[in-house]
Amino acid sequence: MIRLTAIIATAFVLAAASVRAADTVNGHYADPMQPTSYELRWDNGTLGYVRTHIPGGTWVGNDFDSSTLGATRVQYLRYFSTAQWPNNSWDGCRIGIYSFVNRLPGRLIWGPSFVKGSGSGYLWCTFDVNWALPKGVLTFVAAVEQIYDYPNADPYCLDTSPATGRAWTYYQGIWKPFETYTNLMLRVVMQGDIGVEPTSVGRVKALYY
Repeated sequence: MIRLTAIIATAFVLAAASVRAADTVNGHYADPMQPTSYELRWDNGTLGYVRTHIPGGTWVGNDFDSSTLGATRVQYLRYFSTAQWPNNSWDGCRIGIYSFVNRLPGRLIWGPSFVKGSGSGYLWCTFDVNWALPKGVLTFVAAVEQIYDYPNADPYCLDTSPATGRAWTYYQGIWKPFETYTNLMLRVVMQGDIGVEPTSVGRVKALYY
């Protein structure tokens, strides 16, 4: 059962929710024993809050570091969302990959690509990226843009664990750290010759968990 209470503020709409986030969708999931695929995430998989920005045109994203994997291909971008709130409809959004240099987001290096979720309830939306990072680039920001104004917008979600400080927002040409006490539920699946052996999985888990 989901409990929602909406508060319209200057920057966003906030809704409290209590539901367990599914950890797999369409067969894509974290698998540390599989040397060709690994899901990078900062969230704990448990939904805490649902938000949309007012107005549209705002990006939200997480920075990731694939250097411990040696992987260069971003296969999928996944974010937790719903058509259930605020307007009982999937409206669509844009996804993109931004550079991340000296601990700051930079220019758009892949996308934007329009995507649209499907299904009912709260779920992981998984979208193809299938793009190799440029040579020498191992850090990046994966992001989702809310195109439309509230209430015609697909929300993004935050988890229940303490913030890791990896989330960012972008509006009118300015990137800022996402001021939140929890984590953005947005992940990427890296694929390629990652070369993570069972004995070195701890290095990856220490970075992202």
